[in-house]
Amino acid sequence: MKRAPSTFSLILGLLVLALLLALTLASILSTRVSLRAGSDTYGHLVVAAALTADELSVHKDAESMQTLDQLSGAGLRFSTTPPPKPTIRLSPLLMDIGYTAGNILGDPSRVVVTQDPNPQIWIRSAHDPQTWIVMRALSYRRQVIASSILVMLLAGLIALAIASYAARLLTRPLERLASHAQALLAGEPVLQTQLTGSPLEVRELAVAIGQAGERLRHASRERELMLAGISHDLRTPLARLRLALELGDANDPQRREAMVADLEELDNALEQCLAFVRDGRDEPRRDIDIVTLIGQLLALRTNPDDWQWRGPPVLTATVRPSLLRRAIGNLMDNAERYGAAPFEVVVSTDHASWSMSVIDHGPGVSAELQQRLGRPFERGDQARGGVGSGLGLSIVARAAELHGGALTWQNGTPDGFVATIRIPVSP
Repeated sequence: MKRAPSTFSLILGLLVLALLLALTLASILSTRVSLRAGSDTYGHLVVAAALTADELSVHKDAESMQTLDQLSGAGLRFSTTPPPKPTIRLSPLLMDIGYTAGNILGDPSRVVVTQDPNPQIWIRSAHDPQTWIVMRALSYRRQVIASSILVMLLAGLIALAIASYAARLLTRPLERLASHAQALLAGEPVLQTQLTGSPLEVRELAVAIGQAGERLRHASRERELMLAGISHDLRTPLARLRLALELGDANDPQRREAMVADLEELDNALEQCLAFVRDGRDEPRRDIDIVTLIGQLLALRTNPDDWQWRGPPVLTATVRPSLLRRAIGNLMDNAERYGAAPFEVVVSTDHASWSMSVIDHGPGVSAELQQRLGRPFERGDQARGGVGSGLGLSIVARAAELHGGALTWQNGTPDGFVATIRIPVSP
């Protein structure tokens, strides 16, 4: 596989390209401005020399003739033949000089520029229309372009050095982050020790990588714990079913009823495991009446007369209906499984959040066990019966977190157990 370019080379290439484009554009504009300024200055000098020579040609004194000889030595001459047509394409600089001279004289027809290949400027005499004052035009185009290229090369080398330094400053934190990415995923505290001085974005990325690693480790632990819990929960009812089948208990009504109960226990354990795996985060939110949802769940209880309800007549909230229904149902199941009647469902609300509490009047939970509740496959064995899959409160806690809230619990006064879901109004 072809090796991908490094971030340093990409940033360096982009910086160098941007600088070269900027320098090239600046050089072109600078050359154009320089040539324009030079043509304007040279045009004024050409007109001044032509007018001087034209006036001196009228006078025949010795001083005038001596000055004309000096001008001739500088490349100025008089001609009675018309200007020849240019044999090669006129340069923009020469055309600019002729244009400037024509504007100064007030009559562009008096100025003709030609190139054969030496550039020349012809100006008609004001005293004799048949006489032309011819001057050789000095071209500074090559010198200006050459100096501009030299300046651009020097500036390019300086820009390359600056771009290399800037690219290194930008990529060094990313290189350090890449070298410590595995350590971050593994949970090692390298952020403070190895990424000191890095930009804020790199440090935030490092924190995100560390959090992603923690989530992966947490998911892996949950998966391992779930597999261990499933194997433990299924082993006992499967063993009872196998023993009953081997003893031929299927024909005994009581034994058959026990086998059905074992199958229901297996089905419930698998259902809770699947609910724990499918956490419901993909379910869309919608507005529902929490009071109606709780009323439906109360109507489905085996002994609905054991339940009491307290709360507002209507409470509309934006939630994941199926996920919340499962969570509230689990709290009701736990209350009936571990607690004692009468049971209560209490709903309250304020401007920031709403809450729902399920209360039973059973023996409660010890303080030591309360610290472990909510972990997958953790049961209230010591005080509350020890049946079930141990995933009920884990599912409820995850549902509350996915709604931006939390699950809390405490022992009631003087007895019982209270589990409360609190969810923000606008999570």
